[in-house]
Amino acid sequence: MPASEAVATQSKLGKQTEGKQKVIVVTLKKLLKNRLAVFGLFIIFIQILMAVFAPWITHYSPVTQSLVNSELPVGSENHWLGTDNYGRDMWSRIVFGARISLVVGLVSVILGLTGGIALGLISGYFRKLDGWIMRFVDLLFAFPGILLAMLIIAMLGTSLVNVMIAISIWSIPTCARIVRGSVLSVKKQEYIVAMKSLGAGNSRILIKHILPNCMAPIIVFATMRMATAILSTSALSFLGLGAQPPTPEWGAMIAAGQDYMWTSPHMTIVPGIAIMLVVFAFNVLGDGLRDALDPNMDLG
Repeated sequence: MPASEAVATQSKLGKQTEGKQKVIVVTLKKLLKNRLAVFGLFIIFIQILMAVFAPWITHYSPVTQSLVNSELPVGSENHWLGTDNYGRDMWSRIVFGARISLVVGLVSVILGLTGGIALGLISGYFRKLDGWIMRFVDLLFAFPGILLAMLIIAMLGTSLVNVMIAISIWSIPTCARIVRGSVLSVKKQEYIVAMKSLGAGNSRILIKHILPNCMAPIIVFATMRMATAILSTSALSFLGLGAQPPTPEWGAMIAAGQDYMWTSPHMTIVPGIAIMLVVFAFNVLGDGLRDALDPNMDLG
């Protein structure tokens, strides 16, 4: 390639970088103007603080039993959220449960994104492999998500680790399709064609140029998938396929409290509200990110 064309390509890549920086600034401004998204971000920040500082913001162990103090109502002295049927402090169990839900959701989403992004990049960029990979993705789509997770756990056994594996596998097909669609659009851009003509390798083009331009839909998907992962973890634990007693997991807490709905309703209401708030927070944050990113896609 002539030197003049190489300089023009480098100039175009420089403008591309400036455009990305502009997108980030504009996106943050739009996101902060969305009050509902900011509220969701605040709830998530509170959950992170609870997860990190759990041992310091509680006075009781989440698993230590005290039958003398069993089924204390909300507002009781020293137990402001009451206790469960074994006398365990509900506030301590909610706080430590925040740690579990956050870790399980984050790990499962990261694993799912890793597999989905890899498959999506390869499928969208290498057309010869597209058909094979998409048929595999279609096979995963043939199973309803929660049933696929239950099938995987039935094969691997009941534990939070297997729940993370199951939810991550469940996340792969959707992520792969999203990334594939973005790759098909981005790889037609002139600067990608220019990089090929300059002799750049496929791996360099995929990692350094195509993947960064696919991050907007990936970020939105990851944020909303966190809500799905937390809700699915609670559902699987409620069914007895996830966290096992006495682990303070929110879904397992609801399952344990369902027999005490009339005598101690707080045993199910309190963890139910915790799940509702966190799932709501991630969903509205994802909606806010989508609204903020979509109008800026052409600026990158």
